[in-house]
Amino acid sequence: MSLVKISDNKYYIISISPEKNRAYLKILGFWRNPEAVPDYLKHWTAAVSRLKRGFTLLTDASEMKTHPKEVVKLHEQAQAILLKAGVVKVAEILRDDDLAEMQLNAVAKTTQFPKQNFKSVEEAEAWLDQ
Repeated sequence: MSLVKISDNKYYIISISPEKNRAYLKILGFWRNPEAVPDYLKHWTAAVSRLKRGFTLLTDASEMKTHPKEVVKLHEQAQAILLKAGVVKVAEILRDDDLAEMQLNAVAKTTQFPKQNFKSVEEAEAWLDQ
């Protein structure tokens, strides 16, 4: 499977797999404020424009630190872009940060994001492939 990189910076990596009709997001570390990631929504718009409706998303949040409220709003806006573009299944990989997990679950609940949590990439990919 070949991945097309949309963005790769110190805060996140967004890639897509046109063959699998899947987007990939890796969230890295702590985002102090939305200004730290000025192109985040633009990168999502670029990514979904290259996928077909009915696509899936694998989010790796295993290296994410809990984000401040303004950044949570940014995640809600990104999820709105993804929902509008036709995402149908979202697998999220979380490690042992209960606070980050609660935060991400709350955002998904707010936006009605079709998400399930996993502990490994393999489990997540297998679920998305079903």
